[in-house]
Amino acid sequence: MSQNKTISELQELNLSYLMLVQKLIVEDRDTAIFRLKIDDDLADFIADMSARELTMLARQSHSFLQPNLGSVSQLKAILTNKRDTGMQATHLAMHMASA
Repeated sequence: MSQNKTISELQELNLSYLMLVQKLIVEDRDTAIFRLKIDDDLADFIADMSARELTMLARQSHSFLQPNLGSVSQLKAILTNKRDTGMQATHLAMHMASA
């Protein structure tokens, strides 16, 4: 895959992500702030951005998405627990909320 194609796809991903973030903020601001780990000022700024501004920001050649999975050892322990008692989804949610 050529570098230009990769950058173009990254920019499309950035735009999709920014549009999703904006939608989340508009629909449920408090939940979006918690899940995205952003502050009030950034939430206000993103919510008020126009499509043109979102597109301009998305045209960066680096990703806005960054893995935030917390501690690898804790994540492994949750995912490989042989005694899963049906609480794996709850434990993952708690882990991700604290990451």
